[in-house]
Amino acid sequence: MKTFTQFHGTTFIQDIGKELRSIVRNEKNSFKIMTGYGSSTGTSKSKTAALRSLAKMQSEGLIKGYFPGEVKNMLLSSDNPFHEAKMTYGQTVKNDPDYGNDGIIFIFI
Repeated sequence: MKTFTQFHGTTFIQDIGKELRSIVRNEKNSFKIMTGYGSSTGTSKSKTAALRSLAKMQSEGLIKGYFPGEVKNMLLSSDNPFHEAKMTYGQTVKNDPDYGNDGIIFIFI
């Protein structure tokens, strides 16, 4: 699975949505992005912006699903926004070395 690293300090926060849409137009099945994980502040602005943009893209039908890597170690209730994606695509990424990484988001087209 291809990894895009420009979301970890290279892309401005306000340009993350635009960059994600560009990648979705060019990718065929799935990809992952590396964001910050907010170790110094507890919250990553790039990750928050990416998740917000991905939610909008999913509601528009541009992507089928997405979830951050840390859901690997989480028990998700059915009302959690990542529950369905984890159930659908979890087996696809179960052997990926980044599955479980807080700074990774998996995206499925």
